[in-house]
Amino acid sequence: MKVYEGANVRNVAVVGHGHAGKTSLISALLYTAGATPKLGLVSDGSTTTDYEDEEIAREMSISSAVALAEWNKTKLNLVDTPGFNMFVHEAKLAMPAVEAALVVVDGASGVEVVTEKVWQYAEEFALPRVIVGGRMDRDRADMGRMMESVNSAFGRAAIPVQLPMGSEKNLRGVVDLVGMKAYSYEMAGDGQGKESEIPDDLKEAARAAQEKLVEMIAEGNDALMEEFFDKGALSPEHLVSGLRDAIRERRIVPVLFSSGLGNIGCDRLLQFVVDFLPSATERTPVKGVPSGDNGEPAARPVADAEPVSAYVFKTLNDPFAGRISFFKVYSGVLKNDAGLQNFTRGTAEKLSHLSIPQGKNLVPVTELHAGDIGAVAKLKETLSGDTLGDKGAPIQYARVRLPEPAITFAIEPKSRADEDKLSNGIHKLMEEDSMLRFFRDEQTKEFLIAGTGQQHIEVIVSK
Repeated sequence: MKVYEGANVRNVAVVGHGHAGKTSLISALLYTAGATPKLGLVSDGSTTTDYEDEEIAREMSISSAVALAEWNKTKLNLVDTPGFNMFVHEAKLAMPAVEAALVVVDGASGVEVVTEKVWQYAEEFALPRVIVGGRMDRDRADMGRMMESVNSAFGRAAIPVQLPMGSEKNLRGVVDLVGMKAYSYEMAGDGQGKESEIPDDLKEAARAAQEKLVEMIAEGNDALMEEFFDKGALSPEHLVSGLRDAIRERRIVPVLFSSGLGNIGCDRLLQFVVDFLPSATERTPVKGVPSGDNGEPAARPVADAEPVSAYVFKTLNDPFAGRISFFKVYSGVLKNDAGLQNFTRGTAEKLSHLSIPQGKNLVPVTELHAGDIGAVAKLKETLSGDTLGDKGAPIQYARVRLPEPAITFAIEPKSRADEDKLSNGIHKLMEEDSMLRFFRDEQTKEFLIAGTGQQHIEVIVSK
């Protein structure tokens, strides 16, 4: 696998309500980019990011997973996150590792409860957002109703940069309002759109939508506003640069349209991420927790020239590889067999066999540059939320704050011989899921586990 510098890396969390089409969209993006040989389907368990037995059986994401696509000399790290309320904290835990979020909204259902929750998470981390109208080929999917729902929830800053061509089962493509071109697709095809002029029946709607987009872009920029008033439009160059700045400054939330199952609009979404979302190195310096006598937090620029530091945002226990730590390189160039300090726990770790995650598969690499996402197996004491770095340049990044668990269950082994197995299984789960708590009630002497829902308990029993 080619090693990318941070300027050519885009890290994006794909978030939204359950069954909005996030996993199917990522599957289509990977297939369109040539990262997978076929279009993976949730229905048959062949997607890259839903690979656990529970996820395949339930046809839903339970934990976050990372996949990568290469598009126009740019690496895209896509973090697929759960959309059901009992697992949505996984989306929040992934946000320190990304610079933007794709908020997937079902084209028929519109904004739902978890859509608003993940939006608040993205707001908390000051992430630029792109709304993707998903499953636009679904019965009752409608751009007008979806946009009413989006604007009601998130305000007028959410504005289309595309128009769908056709609707429901007759969806056939999208109109790009920036380049004013149409792109048509074969349903469930290779995802490569055929460029053409905008159809006559959509020209007036496209012209009106572009005028609204141009006005919104110019609204927050004095120079563009002056050009808009003088000429009534923006030059193509200023339109592109103005849109890019407005997205990164979070003044505009662009809305695009797609179908994951139909693989429609996915090449345009990939190109939009490359062209308009911030690169990994455009992130502002990352602040650590306060340290020293003055209590001022240290800050580390996302740059190769800085000392190495990394933040672990996810832990996975694999039956063959053991504990796998997923991390974001915030600074420096991390090389194979590097010896780093765990500043959270005060211990030393050696990072052998660096990899980049592609769903359940780990692809070996020799080094990772500042801003990239990687994985490493068999760290001794490192867990989610820990900071690793060069011992001579200490910095500790803040853990993600999660609410306390809402539900508590008493558990017991079926026999005394199962006590050790149960205890080991629970502690492995606690390493993976930061929301779980395990303790013994002093009054009843029962072992209790606190979590967010019954699904956790079912997984524990299966261990």
